[in-house]
Amino acid sequence: MSDPERLDPSRGIIARYATRLRELRVEGGLTRAEVADRVFLSYSAIAKFESGERFPTEDVAQELDEVLGAGGSLFDLWDDVQDSPDARWAKRRFDYESRTVKFRHYTDFIPALLQTDDYLTALLKAELSATGGDLEEKVRYRQRRRALIEGPEPPEFCALITESALQWRIGDCRIMRGQLTHLLAATDKPHIHLRIVTFDRVPPSGGLMRLGRTTIMTLRSGQSIVYRPGIIRGTYISQPPEVAEYESLYDSLQACALSHEESTALIRRVIEEKYRA
Repeated sequence: MSDPERLDPSRGIIARYATRLRELRVEGGLTRAEVADRVFLSYSAIAKFESGERFPTEDVAQELDEVLGAGGSLFDLWDDVQDSPDARWAKRRFDYESRTVKFRHYTDFIPALLQTDDYLTALLKAELSATGGDLEEKVRYRQRRRALIEGPEPPEFCALITESALQWRIGDCRIMRGQLTHLLAATDKPHIHLRIVTFDRVPPSGGLMRLGRTTIMTLRSGQSIVYRPGIIRGTYISQPPEVAEYESLYDSLQACALSHEESTALIRRVIEEKYRA
């Protein structure tokens, strides 16, 4: 049985793993049937892995790495592209967040730690075709992360959100109205500080573009770490001079943002004008 055409990596994140899996098999001179026999799966299972139609479980991903002689690189890619609470990158992120006493967060969408169940479920569902994984597991993972700022002794959470986050509709009007109402309620809590960066307040230096989506986490130890998400994997920055640059950019954007009162007024206006019941 001949192999179908090579998968286009641009079709999604999972396609990167699928493409590399096929490349390693072909480079090793193995057929799909031979690989299937060695990992005790069917030919169709391997075909679906290579087409991006299915994503292997952790134990299968480890076996495929060994059978294809990838030396751990294929399994690392599997871990990078899977959007699951069991992924090493997810565990690492939760570990840092659980040790954080102050968050400084800049984003152009609703911060993950402030998302309602309806909003995060709609968002994850929309991304599922590209990221794969189990929707319920992803929702539970994000609920667990959110609980970090909802406990009896929560960390300080500061967020700069661009105006576009209020306008970008996830789900229907009911979901957006509930999400923005939740943001308003969150701003009443003493440990949460939310400011909006409007379209007309972007600093002329281009700081908004330079900062990108960024989270600065100050840990209990006093160390500050910068996290920047990426298409495949996020980047952690811990060198003090580089961290200081991001802190300076954050402070510059904060100086341009609306005040607390102006931010809450804008959120209320968007709810009334765009997501009215």
